[in-house]
Amino acid sequence: MDKKLIFRTGFSVLLSILFFTASAAIHEVMVSSNQFNPNSLNVNVGDTVRFMWMNGSHTTTSVSIPVGAATWDSPMTSSVSQFDYKVTVAGSYGYKCTPHALGGMVGSFTASGTTGIDLGDVINLTSLYPNPFSNELFIEQGNEQPEYTQISISDILGKQIKSITIESLSVVSIGKRRIDVGELPKGIYFVTLKGNGAKAKTIRLVKEGV
Repeated sequence: MDKKLIFRTGFSVLLSILFFTASAAIHEVMVSSNQFNPNSLNVNVGDTVRFMWMNGSHTTTSVSIPVGAATWDSPMTSSVSQFDYKVTVAGSYGYKCTPHALGGMVGSFTASGTTGIDLGDVINLTSLYPNPFSNELFIEQGNEQPEYTQISISDILGKQIKSITIESLSVVSIGKRRIDVGELPKGIYFVTLKGNGAKAKTIRLVKEGV
């Protein structure tokens, strides 16, 4: 077999592995205080929606799903504190907490189908760390042209408590910037990255006591 063909084939397989590893995401939904937080998500086929029990006695139960998708019905209690749903079909999904649905404890997510390998996503990866964190966070973006320009930090109830532009952050090194979060109390936070044409991404982080 031609060596160039072997190289091209191997490189394509490697890119495929990198793409699916990088693009498959876990989206966490907190189950507490008779609500799902966040109660609306945009995900991709191949992603996982992870339900995390915080308090109370609840369920996560599918109500409406696309044709071909799997239904689910799981308790969310102190003994069943996590449930993962792997998204395999594009479309709109609706779910509820069976005992509290009439009180408005419902949620939804919309899954988009994958269309192939996007080399830009493979090359331009964004990381936010450490997790757990204490007084500072670092955001690192792979290219000179950043994927995201806005950072929004919300508490576990979904209330925005800090909004930052990438340009206003101190530069630590090329592509790496420092976020001062020393004023945030200990707890769970959702950090949303958006802007510059990239699809918004939400990350769950935990601040440790200091």
